Amino acid sequence: MGKDLNVLLVDDNPVIRELLLASLSREASVLSFSNATEALRRAEKQTPDLIISDYRMPGLSGQELLVQLRIAFPQVAVVMMASRADISGPLAGTSLLVEEFIEKPFFIAEAVGRIKRVLDRISLGKATREGANSTSVRGTLAQMSVVDLLQTLDMGRKSCSLVLAHGDEQSEMQFHDGQLVHATLGKLTGEKVVYKIAAWTEGSFQIDFERTECPRTITHSTQSVLLEALRLFDEAQRDGEAEEVSAKPNGSAGSGAAPATAVGF
Repeated sequence: MGKDLNVLLVDDNPVIRELLLASLSREASVLSFSNATEALRRAEKQTPDLIISDYRMPGLSGQELLVQLRIAFPQVAVVMMASRADISGPLAGTSLLVEEFIEKPFFIAEAVGRIKRVLDRISLGKATREGANSTSVRGTLAQMSVVDLLQTLDMGRKSCSLVLAHGDEQSEMQFHDGQLVHATLGKLTGEKVVYKIAAWTEGSFQIDFERTECPRTITHSTQSVLLEALRLFDEAQRDGEAEEVSAKPNGSAGSGAAPATAVGF
């Protein structure tokens, strides 16, 4: 997934630009630019699937680029690289316009991993839009999380089946016009299936774009089911962390080993 996608990379720092270009070229067709004006000119010749841009640059800034993109190319996904202060400050109101924020400084490997997940979401989104001409899409949960998969299929408004495999467990879901209507996991059915599999991070998935008849075991919207699944997952994590801390002598948080030092840009 992702290798047929076109990406424009914009950063005035040549070191970051070359490191990201070298890593992302294995995943997509990537062109790099030192300024946003050149990137816009290229986008006018061929609309990209994704633009990765630094926020603070000489000339046209990343935010100005974002505004122009949203006017001329509203369908293009954007990943913005910016400091924490900029993300919580001037960029705070742009969360609906940006696919992913990458906070600077960052590890290149971590940034590439997050960008790859964006590429996988874009690729899957394309596949769902072109579902009439496709029979199936396969991938791994390392590429796309369960939550990303369900959200993408919901937004794609396609009728399909989604099969998730995790070790010896297998779950099957049915979507009608983007709405999740049925889910099974062993003898479990309905929304409880989503609550359980939302935490799966390993395994594989297969999407078949063929409508099949099935009972309706889910009546709430896909988004509301996902929100409840995420709430339960966060609650379980907090409970697990509290138990781990209380189990350590004197509430100690660890052995005192020094944390790794960040060397990102």
